[in-house]
Amino acid sequence: MRIQPRQVEAFRAVMISGSFSAAAQTMHITQPAISRLIRDFEAEAGFPLFERNGNRVFPREEAVLLYREVEHLYVGLDHIGRIANDIRNMTGGVLRVGTVTSLNGLCVANVLLRFAELYPEVTVIFDTENTERVFDLVTMRHYDLGLVVGGREAGELPDEELAEGAAVAVMTPGHPLADRSEVTLADLADVRVVLPGRRSPLRMVLDEHLRVEGINLRRPIEASLANCCELAARGLGVGVVDPLVMSGLDLDLVARPLSPVLPVTYRVLRPPQAPSSRLTDGFVALLKEAVHRSILFSGATASST
Repeated sequence: MRIQPRQVEAFRAVMISGSFSAAAQTMHITQPAISRLIRDFEAEAGFPLFERNGNRVFPREEAVLLYREVEHLYVGLDHIGRIANDIRNMTGGVLRVGTVTSLNGLCVANVLLRFAELYPEVTVIFDTENTERVFDLVTMRHYDLGLVVGGREAGELPDEELAEGAAVAVMTPGHPLADRSEVTLADLADVRVVLPGRRSPLRMVLDEHLRVEGINLRRPIEASLANCCELAARGLGVGVVDPLVMSGLDLDLVARPLSPVLPVTYRVLRPPQAPSSRLTDGFVALLKEAVHRSILFSGATASST
């Protein structure tokens, strides 16, 4: 079967207009030309499509079934046209971002609001995942951007360093360690500690330092980074977090540097061999601005590139 696009167009025009003459006007061709296209279409399909009654034509059941599929095709073509128009005018489109908890608050409080103002027609899909999940979904091109803290080597994923910082200890203002200029790992052995999950990059670095120094923490609580802050604010212990996780959280906490320094690196991942776009570059630029402005980022070094 070799149905031609022009035959399908003629069939659709007749279905919509209800007559051959009106369909001919719609397509800017003669009525005999429409009749010939429909006749050829019926021959290729192998069954009649219309019952004719004077100047009117009535679709048979087969035509109605076929028309549903034709409309699906045209809806798809219209959608492609809208996407092309969005790309041309940079209105619309979709930006998919996956982030770890640490950068979630900063993005929600600052970056997403500003991005929505600059690109009001763009749909943003913004998910919070663990580090490994962000890596995997960026690799599979499910996300246009992945925001992580540390983690495995990027491998084939293009990555860009956003900033470097160091982990901090967070606690209520009245906590005994709040008067210290810095908190040592030995200090943590004497208090209840709230730690990020064992698979988080920060926790892996912390556990290695504790092992080397022979320090055992008593009854630690494990939670997500955001919940580490929440539990610390409720007085359940001292949270060990990266310096940006408190951005966007309205909690009464103080942050103190940890000694020794536990380095934290904020990175942006992109899918393999994916070209940059104005949307991805615009989002990253806003994220860098937010990092620079963050009050909690004192003592860290933000990338200026």
